[in-house]
Amino acid sequence: MQNIKYLFILLAFTTLLSSCQDFLDEVPKSEASPENYYKTAEHAEAAVVGAYNALQRNGLYGQVQQYMTTDIIRLAPFNTQGGIGTYSFTAENAQVVLTLWKDHFKGINEANAAITHIPNIEMDEDRKKTLVAEARFLRALQYFNLVRYFGDVPFLETETNSLENLEVARDPVGTVYNKIIADLEFGIEHLDVKGEAVPGRATVDAAKTLLAKVYLTRGSMTKRDGLGDGVADFQLAANFAGEVISDGKYQLCDYFPDAFIAAKKNNNEIIFDVQFKGGGKNEGNYIGMHMGLQGPPASGGSWGNVTSTEYFHTIYEPTDMVRQEWTSSHVRVMSNGTLKTDYPETHWEVWKIGKFRRYPIRSADFNYTDYDIHWPVFRYAEVFLIYAEALNEVNNGPNDDVFTALNELRKRARNVNGDGTREYLHKDVLPRNLTYDNNILPDITLADYPDYESMKEYIMFERARELGGECKRWFDLVRWGKLVENIKFLVDYIPAGRTVPERNNWSTTANNVSDYHMLLPIPSSEMQANPSLVQNPGYEF
Repeated sequence: MQNIKYLFILLAFTTLLSSCQDFLDEVPKSEASPENYYKTAEHAEAAVVGAYNALQRNGLYGQVQQYMTTDIIRLAPFNTQGGIGTYSFTAENAQVVLTLWKDHFKGINEANAAITHIPNIEMDEDRKKTLVAEARFLRALQYFNLVRYFGDVPFLETETNSLENLEVARDPVGTVYNKIIADLEFGIEHLDVKGEAVPGRATVDAAKTLLAKVYLTRGSMTKRDGLGDGVADFQLAANFAGEVISDGKYQLCDYFPDAFIAAKKNNNEIIFDVQFKGGGKNEGNYIGMHMGLQGPPASGGSWGNVTSTEYFHTIYEPTDMVRQEWTSSHVRVMSNGTLKTDYPETHWEVWKIGKFRRYPIRSADFNYTDYDIHWPVFRYAEVFLIYAEALNEVNNGPNDDVFTALNELRKRARNVNGDGTREYLHKDVLPRNLTYDNNILPDITLADYPDYESMKEYIMFERARELGGECKRWFDLVRWGKLVENIKFLVDYIPAGRTVPERNNWSTTANNVSDYHMLLPIPSSEMQANPSLVQNPGYEF
């Protein structure tokens, strides 16, 4: 009972004291009492900042989502996070399952506190609606994660700050999706546009992007489960993604790595991200300690628990060197600060997800436990992928708009830095000296992918190549109904140029994974505290 009591009696105003200074100066603690809160415009602003800060928690975008094993991401055998890495976890899992559940519902309660109280504050009405829209966007984002992880979940629409009425049942998936959509439609009407909002705040295009992803997901799952063709949802996904593209407010970074490094944060490719801030403000993160280059942390390296599968490195086209090497890296940071890049293809050295690397160290006050990098929830690159996938579904095959969108990503990948070698890429030299190479990833056409099935397969691979390491793959495999198939596939598959299939006891993971793993279990402690909850199939014992 203790977990759920702690969850629901958590008062939103306690979070407001840790507001990120990029958004708002800290509110004096003498003003942060329950009887004084939610009285002024400043309190309304602080309430929403507190709701944003919730996104930094481990169970949201701190680090736990990075542990979900797929065909491209895996955990080291020495630390499977209570079985998450080998699909042997149960409802007792506290490392990931409980943390996801608990931290999302904490964040939702903080968003609900803003949604509940801000309308009663005397302040500028337009600003009031914008702040409520931001809080509703944050609630929608967190419920979108929850409904994909757990299926039916209780949808709470008001702040909970007492021990009354805590035994709430799970709302059906369809109900949750409808409420998510309502929150985002409100956001499209009342959020600021890019340029009006400071970096890290939700915008109209952020709401449209999330709504496009919601419709794409719901359409995919409708089709997966044989409940229809999903075309209506796919069309809405295409519409909203198309609006973000036609709005023209975003652009791809010229160089793929620049979408991820701290030196280039707040770039024009970011539609919505979680802002972190180093410098001893308790706002930094560990992200690059998982998604970075292997090696000593003090030299800019990272831990070895979250790694790339060896297979992941093989799904790129031969000329796609920049994305391949930046994302799935076979290099090591040495203790003297140099890089070792000459490992043979089949060497035992782990393949790392290098996307959020800290190497090279560019700050004199570098602290690997308090880093300054942001987490990209939505990049403009994904909008092209959503648009292309949705149109392929609507038209039962690709049209010119599909190829135009996908070729934007191929075009960007043609920019190389310096001499264009993998060694130079891993040194990550600034300032950039970019060269455009027409020989890299030529445009694809109808001659290459002439029908629905071939284009669908291309998009499945392309989402991995472009978005791998950004906590998208597990959700993708689930909505396509491919989770079990793709994990089991690696047991025997030997890619070209290799002599063995996936190593390091991959067969254990493949033998364990089952269809019921397309949902996580409701945490046991929450089941015990709330008799109204019903466990997901497969986890009853």
